[in-house]
Amino acid sequence: MSRADRYGVVVFGSGAAGKLVAWTMAKDGKRTAVIERKLTGGSCANMACLPAKNVIHIAKITSLFGRHREFGIQTGPIDISQTCV
Repeated sequence: MSRADRYGVVVFGSGAAGKLVAWTMAKDGKRTAVIERKLTGGSCANMACLPAKNVIHIAKITSLFGRHREFGIQTGPIDISQTCV
């Protein structure tokens, strides 16, 4: 093996735990590699927590737009047909 192929620590998965382990080991001076099967950041950043929070946030904004008259806002027709998710 060449020097480039040698690591002190190999972390499988780049989710919350994997990132913490990799950062800690690298900070301690260990040569560290992270192996991720598909989506960097794990499921929370890509499929679970953050996308769900985006949907909830968009729903709240949509609700506020629909209640605009309660806040004294006059508008034309409101059409929310696309999301940012």
